[in-house]
Amino acid sequence: MTLIALERHPLGPRLHVVGRRVHECHVGLALAGAAVLSMLESAPGPRPAALGLVAAWLVVKDWRDLHPATRDTAAWSLGLHRRPEGR
Repeated sequence: MTLIALERHPLGPRLHVVGRRVHECHVGLALAGAAVLSMLESAPGPRPAALGLVAAWLVVKDWRDLHPATRDTAAWSLGLHRRPEGR
């Protein structure tokens, strides 16, 4: 088993870590937790704010993957993920 694998897919690249698929929204939730912990350990500043902004962006752009019924229905893009034409 490989530690990190990148798969080509018609809807966009798929990242697998230790055999598990990693969605951007899940990375966003983890970064949101890191932002909260960073804010608790020190005074609010640029680090927690930056982590929070990146976390919010990742969750917003990939919100469909939070729910199993709508997971993997949108094509990857740098901006918001959108359903492909004809689907």
